[in-house]
Amino acid sequence: MIVSTLLQDIKKRPFAFIAMIFLVILGTQLGLWQLRRAEVKIQLSAEINRKASLPILSANAQLWSLEQTQYHRMQAKGYWLPKQAIWLANRPHPLGKDPKTGIATGFNLLMPLKLDTPLETILWVNRGWVPRSFDQINRVPEIITEKDQVKIEGIVFPDSGKTYQLAPEVENRASDGLKIQENLNLKDDVIFGEKLLPFVLREQTVMVNDGLDKSLPAFKSGVNTHYGYAFQWFGLAIMTFLYWIFTSFRKRT
Repeated sequence: MIVSTLLQDIKKRPFAFIAMIFLVILGTQLGLWQLRRAEVKIQLSAEINRKASLPILSANAQLWSLEQTQYHRMQAKGYWLPKQAIWLANRPHPLGKDPKTGIATGFNLLMPLKLDTPLETILWVNRGWVPRSFDQINRVPEIITEKDQVKIEGIVFPDSGKTYQLAPEVENRASDGLKIQENLNLKDDVIFGEKLLPFVLREQTVMVNDGLDKSLPAFKSGVNTHYGYAFQWFGLAIMTFLYWIFTSFRKRT
């Protein structure tokens, strides 16, 4: 009787049935997507913690590939190239919110480091985060940059992080004259060419007071949020299906 009632309802209300199927599939897929995002964060945190116990690599030792270095600790010795630095816009604070100002969005300073090697290899370094100014959106603080040789330490990442970009990059400058960009694609870099290493070092150098927040993102933070969103999407799928069944029997009575 139940099956026949549902089949009759499908014949009478085919569009309602199609809409129900669509919403159930959509809710299920979005819920699974949130679970996958949570799993990626958990695995990434575990991998970084595991590689933290391994011997630290030296960027000056050889021409490293991304596969050899990803999420490893690395030291680099060389000279900053501050004129080629870039401010990456719309970057969240590594821990979600700046504990000093309460600001959540700001800039990351991405600066090339010319390594002290015969080939003078170039390494892009994410030096840290600064909060955004709400009075002047392009205003950035003055950052201390050593002119002499520096030795820094950090963790290797495949890129500098990406934000959703609606349109191609346009010329934009910060208050210090440096470029402001949404993203940096290492593969498209035409300035340094073959000298550029295929990864970004997120600086974690201790005892350096250059005005930048060097906190490492808490990759496990937000996992519970993903689980919460997944629960909501799965709930939408279940409630849509139950509502369709309920309306089917209500119309019959």
